[in-house]
Amino acid sequence: MKLKSNIKTACMRMRKLGKGQSVVFLVPDEIKNKILEQKTQFDCANISVSDVLSWAISETCVDIRRSMPLWAAQGQRFQQQNELWAEARGSDGFNMSKAHAQKFLEEESQSLEHRYRPVTALDVSCFVREGKSKYGDMIAERCREFSNLRFDAATLQEEQERELAPEIEQERQVQKPASASPALQEVHPDMIRFVAEGIPIPDSQAYIPAFEILRNTSAAAHLDVSQFPRDLLVTMDFDRTVQVSGSSYISDAFLRPVQWILTSIGDETRNNVVYMIIISPHEAQELLPKISASKKVALHLYSPRSNLGLRPIDGLQLYIIPAQLTERIIPRRLTVQLNLFAGQLYLDSFDEYVEVCEMLGIAWQATEAGYVVAADGFIVQGGAGTLKSTFKDSPVKFLRVLLTKIRRNCEGVEKTHMGKILDGRLLRASDFDGEEDSR
Repeated sequence: MKLKSNIKTACMRMRKLGKGQSVVFLVPDEIKNKILEQKTQFDCANISVSDVLSWAISETCVDIRRSMPLWAAQGQRFQQQNELWAEARGSDGFNMSKAHAQKFLEEESQSLEHRYRPVTALDVSCFVREGKSKYGDMIAERCREFSNLRFDAATLQEEQERELAPEIEQERQVQKPASASPALQEVHPDMIRFVAEGIPIPDSQAYIPAFEILRNTSAAAHLDVSQFPRDLLVTMDFDRTVQVSGSSYISDAFLRPVQWILTSIGDETRNNVVYMIIISPHEAQELLPKISASKKVALHLYSPRSNLGLRPIDGLQLYIIPAQLTERIIPRRLTVQLNLFAGQLYLDSFDEYVEVCEMLGIAWQATEAGYVVAADGFIVQGGAGTLKSTFKDSPVKFLRVLLTKIRRNCEGVEKTHMGKILDGRLLRASDFDGEEDSR
């Protein structure tokens, strides 16, 4: 125990106690109770220095006694290997054949029968070879100083296997992205016009469909990103983070997290959101005065839900500029696209789960006759039903790379809602807080 070693170290290093130096023992309640159990006169009020030292010495003796069989096993192993080395040593040096080298090998593990079958207690004479070498005699003599040592204890066998088993050393190496120069940030004139009018300009160079910027990621090797819906937009300033050079550019490490979002009601007289654009922090800062005066566009704060303890904020009502008199109604198709793009791991309800699965073309319940479902849950053939999906190929591998490697820095997502969906598992209403199975 660490306390015992600290006590022995203190006793060795302290000199002239009581004459300018003192020592104080700080022990937790568990150790205090053990010290009191060893006292001949049980007194909860007083624990003296002698009581602490007595406990430390007794624990040391117990530890020595517990380690004696292992010490004897190590000595026995040394004796055997020393004899093998002596056999291989000749006048012209060592001559070690393969057959002789194999004699050094020991069993790395024992069978269940060999470990747990009933046997008579083994004493030191059955375990240590006496009379054949001075080492064996010395080991046996030392072991007999401790009565009732058990050489068949399971702890001894497990400790021996632990010594023989190869140790696996793991050292985490953080692979940092290659150095790159930051890209020049700027606000495109079309973004200023969008804030004023609330309607994006067709074929503008200021923004593109959100999933198109994932074309340069490692996830794009598993799916053509043009199969994703194209309603959600991102600005080119959001996409540009570093200066790109060469044709082998992978944007995994340089992809921005989603934080600031512009919504527009377009020509709507009500507060129904028609357009949604993800913008960069630079654009949010530069466009803030114009957004505050706009009657069409609002700026929202967003963060994907990565923990069940967090409330979902994909309703975009947490922080809005300018403050709206009435809440903006955001279509579910835009919310689902936003959450997938940003890497949200948890869903708010069973209905949202159904919407996500239908958009991705993944089965969310046991399919009927006429459906063909792949192993990952992607519906290859929809039978008589009409699917709301735009995918011709399964997006499961793409999304798994996006959520784990890119958005979550290689952290596991298997136990999350999205992780279960991508593993081909069907969720029930009871998997969501406050809902009961009714389907």
